[in-house]
Amino acid sequence: MAEKFDRINTMMRYMNNRQTFTLRELADEFHVSKRTALRDVQTIESLGMPLEAQVGNGGGYSVMRNQLLPAVQFTTDELKSLFLAFQATANQQLPYLQDRQRLLEKLLAIASQAQQDDLLLLKQLILFENTNPANPNLLELSDFATPMLRTLLELSLQYQQLDFSYTDNQQHATVRTILVLNFYFQNSHWYLAAYDYTRQAKRNFRVDRITEPVINWQRSMPKQAELQSLKHTSPSAPNLRLQLQSTAIQRFKRMHAPQFQLEYIDPFQNVAKFETSINLTNPQEISFISDWLLFLGDEVKPIEVPNIIRANIQQKMQRW
Repeated sequence: MAEKFDRINTMMRYMNNRQTFTLRELADEFHVSKRTALRDVQTIESLGMPLEAQVGNGGGYSVMRNQLLPAVQFTTDELKSLFLAFQATANQQLPYLQDRQRLLEKLLAIASQAQQDDLLLLKQLILFENTNPANPNLLELSDFATPMLRTLLELSLQYQQLDFSYTDNQQHATVRTILVLNFYFQNSHWYLAAYDYTRQAKRNFRVDRITEPVINWQRSMPKQAELQSLKHTSPSAPNLRLQLQSTAIQRFKRMHAPQFQLEYIDPFQNVAKFETSINLTNPQEISFISDWLLFLGDEVKPIEVPNIIRANIQQKMQRW
């Protein structure tokens, strides 16, 4: 009975998050038969959720908008997982986060006294990489993202074609027309990965160097297949190729740029190959890649490494 109650509760939220759905979709999502899915729909209707049936080949159900769902209730384990997930993001410059302590207090407020005691003890027992072990409550200034990140996200939620001014490393400002691909966090900075129409290539822009962003309504959005192709296309042919063994693979998982991907070449995932394109005209990128290769350790076999990166690594090692 408890299992059915949980399924009904989750199904109501599934329905409310979608404009339309079918019995087949419900059956597949919740691993039940279509007959059971139909009985669940009838139960949900009897609980007061206003569902509207749509007849025909493309038929199904839809939820009448502007309806309220029951208050969210969490189990003890769900509350602990939310609390720990929130703790794990400390000092990670989350967008939209303006007052971490206030959100934390709201999360604690929905817990019982016993649950609160457990959550506060968990906070002391579990340390993450970004936690200060001497003072787990300490937040760095880097906990808060640049305000431009939220501005860009809000614009991108409306439309993903943007114009903005960008200042590069040499303090040269240029106007760019871009297609937003995604945002990612790396080396304490947020970046915007985009297709740059000005350069006719994929580019990464540091968010805090962007000013005066506006939506470019004149450009039409590409089709989904083209958009996915742009997201996964390397800006140029790979010039860095590596083979990684188990220790290097584990270090790769701990730290790598979001666009970096491994390709495993054995069934036990103990050996992998990696390739990417490095901008050899960008000193900061060369320095970052050199530091990263040293971080990966001894279980990296270089297959192809540009001479300028080899020289940079040797220069760094001479300091020791």
